[in-house]
Amino acid sequence: MITIYTILQKQLKLLCLIIMIILSSVIFHSCGLFDKELKQDKHIARFRYQLSRVQDSIDSHKNRALAYSTIISNINTDKALISDRKKNILLVEGYVYISNEYLDAKNFEKALRYADTVVNISPASPLGYYSKGCIYQITEEDSLALINYNKAIKLNAGYTDAYYNRGIVHEHLEEYDKALADYNRALKLNPSYIADIYINRGNVYLAKEVFDKAIEDYTRVIDMDTTNIKAYLNRAETHTQQKTFDKALKDYDKAITLDSVNISSYINRASVFELMKEYNKAIGDYEKITELDYLNRLGAKSIAISAIERLQSLATKNKKNG
Repeated sequence: MITIYTILQKQLKLLCLIIMIILSSVIFHSCGLFDKELKQDKHIARFRYQLSRVQDSIDSHKNRALAYSTIISNINTDKALISDRKKNILLVEGYVYISNEYLDAKNFEKALRYADTVVNISPASPLGYYSKGCIYQITEEDSLALINYNKAIKLNAGYTDAYYNRGIVHEHLEEYDKALADYNRALKLNPSYIADIYINRGNVYLAKEVFDKAIEDYTRVIDMDTTNIKAYLNRAETHTQQKTFDKALKDYDKAITLDSVNISSYINRASVFELMKEYNKAIGDYEKITELDYLNRLGAKSIAISAIERLQSLATKNKKNG
């Protein structure tokens, strides 16, 4: 006698068998997909390695651009890269490399052409717009630079470099509040070049005459790197504008200790000495400048000689009055 329980047992066994067959098929298919993905990833890693090696192994912009083009051609013809999406990611990277090479070589037309290629291949990628922003920024087409940095940031809200560069453009345009907003956003993302951002933000505070915050940012940089000459010079300039000349001199002294052939350091320190009516010390700095630029290739020697004559006259008058 076949009971309902027996029928159910048979149906359950049949159902289990069907499920096992389906699972086996899915697992087999998944293994095939996994193998395909693994094969693609190996090719991607190989091409990425080739792209990364070009910079270190070839010593001219022209030849590096040619090498990148060859790798891109190989990517396009590689049959193992079945996925168009993955292939396009590699192509974007390759064309960005080429665009950067032409940018470094100051061939802005070709740099822009390859940046446009990146945008055409992957409109959803911020890389092409960022590259275009860099090109327009260097060529001082600020409005176009901003348009492209805005697009890059819209596509990637965490694009640190785009915030930083856009901040520099705003600073150049004297849009200081916008520059501060971009520098602040870049700082929150904590990039490796954080000292540069603090210096730039300090420069904006200096331009806005918010001297305490400017000094705070320059001091942060010095705390991170006691050899950062730019931070000492900029902090010295801030102290000079505040008329705290002793502090300014200390920073100029430190900058000169770190780089004894930096002509601008001597010029700036001489200016402080002049403001303090320490004319002979100012003359000493200008005499050092005549030594550093003795052939007048930088035009500093002629400026220094003129300054020495003027200061000698002031020193004489000061001595008589004293």
